[in-house]
Amino acid sequence: MNGFLKSVCELSPLSEDAVNELSECLCSADFKKGETIHQEGKICKHLFFVESGLAKHQYFHEGSQFIFRFFEDNQFFIATDCFFNNLPAHYSTIALEDSEISYLKYEDFENLCSKYHCFETFARKFVSIVAYTAISNLKGLLYLDATARYAKFLNEYGHLQQRISLGDTAAFLGISQVSLSRIRSRK
Repeated sequence: MNGFLKSVCELSPLSEDAVNELSECLCSADFKKGETIHQEGKICKHLFFVESGLAKHQYFHEGSQFIFRFFEDNQFFIATDCFFNNLPAHYSTIALEDSEISYLKYEDFENLCSKYHCFETFARKFVSIVAYTAISNLKGLLYLDATARYAKFLNEYGHLQQRISLGDTAAFLGISQVSLSRIRSRK
């Protein structure tokens, strides 16, 4: 849970009281490779943090898997539709390897925001990062061809290539594994 606290303070330094209260609210869970962290169709009101491991946001449509984000060590993630709008998730988050996940419940998140301006600043910055990343990923899908999307993938996740399967890479790029193999062979 130390990574969670450290990452919050890097984004927005917290007062000693806020750190103490946040640390009292934090929970943790271990997930085995392939386990569901949060499930499509259910409401999940947690701010997650990957202390160690790797996870992905995924959903299925007409028999095809789509992946729109990977989360590695020292990264936050949420089920956006659930967390902010109290709606069932349209996707699941799956552990790609054994993972230690810290999390903060939404009620505690809101309480910390109302009680500590420094934590509210963290929340605002975190939401800005979530929005920017979502728009960047959407622009990549709309404006880039498969080869350019693969180059973008390498730029963002290249250091994780050995940890992400070719199937998951292809699903992230929105192409078949055969197309991915062709693109990779040209590099």
